[in-house]
Amino acid sequence: MATTLQKRDSMEASVESLLSTKPSGTSTAVVPPEPAAQLSSLPPSIRNTIYKYALDTELVNSGLANVSYSHALNSATGLLHFKASRTPFPVNTGLFGVSKRISEEALDFFFASNLFVRLSVFTADARHAKTMLVNSGILFAGDSLSALESSTKHALDVSLVEKESSKKRAVVMFPAQYLPRLINFLREAGDVTKSWGRSWHLHLKLRNSYSFPIARLQGDLLEPFRVLKDFAGVTIDTVHTLPHYSLGLSTCMTAAKFDTEEWLTLVTKLADLSDAARETTVKGVANYALSVEYAQSVIVALTYGFLTSAEAIHGSSHAEDTFKAIQRLRWRVELGLGIALSLEHRTLDTHKDWLVSTDLSFEQRKQAARDLLLAEKGISKALSLATDSPSPSENPWFLTLPVELIPPNKQSWFTELERAQTWYALGIVHTSLSEYLFAAGAFERALGMWGSNEGIGKVEAAFEKARLGIESDRAGMFSGRIQPGMGLRGAVKIARARGD
Repeated sequence: MATTLQKRDSMEASVESLLSTKPSGTSTAVVPPEPAAQLSSLPPSIRNTIYKYALDTELVNSGLANVSYSHALNSATGLLHFKASRTPFPVNTGLFGVSKRISEEALDFFFASNLFVRLSVFTADARHAKTMLVNSGILFAGDSLSALESSTKHALDVSLVEKESSKKRAVVMFPAQYLPRLINFLREAGDVTKSWGRSWHLHLKLRNSYSFPIARLQGDLLEPFRVLKDFAGVTIDTVHTLPHYSLGLSTCMTAAKFDTEEWLTLVTKLADLSDAARETTVKGVANYALSVEYAQSVIVALTYGFLTSAEAIHGSSHAEDTFKAIQRLRWRVELGLGIALSLEHRTLDTHKDWLVSTDLSFEQRKQAARDLLLAEKGISKALSLATDSPSPSENPWFLTLPVELIPPNKQSWFTELERAQTWYALGIVHTSLSEYLFAAGAFERALGMWGSNEGIGKVEAAFEKARLGIESDRAGMFSGRIQPGMGLRGAVKIARARGD
């Protein structure tokens, strides 16, 4: 009788038995080891993600315990030295020593993403400095005085001087995310003690721009200070600021209280500068980039005004006139912003298919796509105001303010010609994006509202150009190769594309 063999589990096979099944003979092929992945070999987008989680002061503090501070007064220097209960900003500084390239990238990201503020307090009474730093709720680093004093890469210098004192009591550094806490503390101090501000001088200086647009840098670091009032003196260095911006801001901060008409007058001056830059300069050449910066500064100032002083604006004794002036100003700068952005790329009219043209570099097409999309959005916002559209999708206030703070609007505050001009500007942008069907519709509306006013010839010429564009696209439309909206979608795709 045959012996029954038991089944063997495959895991019982020994190494020796496996080796014995290999064919005899030796192989001369050598497989080179794969090179180890290096940080510098990763795409920039991935490196930036790594930097974000390792160096962003907000992210590295997520979920950690609160920080408390103890302090001691140096009797020799009179300076306060603060010691934190834990490292305030536990970032991964090891990235700064990986290699020259990674070190430069990591440092640039560290300072540009966190926008550090160096605060110096001068006062005869050290208790005033201690109260300001501890009670304001800011998270700061202040234990390495020499490093703080010698810093050159931070974003903003803030110096608070009480009664012209030369006695420096504290120097600390904190990310700009905590700047609103400091400003709120200063504002509340002025509300509690009406004469508080008149004892202090404030000095502000932007130290680095990190290649950011000036309007963005001003909006993040300087514009929040506009809410402060009744300071004895305010000095704002003009470096990295738009011309005349610093003077208007300091004027607001030395005023005894918020005045809606004065605020609106100062902001309107920025809009005037935007218009002037778009039309001409001292050399007779328009500066569209400067016009865009001024327009964006106006939008930021209007938004901050409602966020910080809504009660005063809405409670104005001439509220109807005030709201009309504000809405017309917002319409004007949104329209001007769109016009300036589109004029920067009007040479693209000679490239019908510039989005895919090999005659233009990728960066040129990407920048043009971004700007024209922003222009389309800005003019759409202006049109929403001029027509008093009930839809909030394009209303600029709905995108930035709580509903209860949004100023009222009326279609009667705008003329028929102003609506026509807005439709015309929108048609020009749609033409640049090869959206000839949309452009023709906009020009048709503009012609219907223009009447016999001067300039109708340019609208008719633009309408004819849009019709010719539709004719040239006729075959593609019938075949389905060209559809309305393809130009906008193509611009979005290029604007979001990465060069790496």
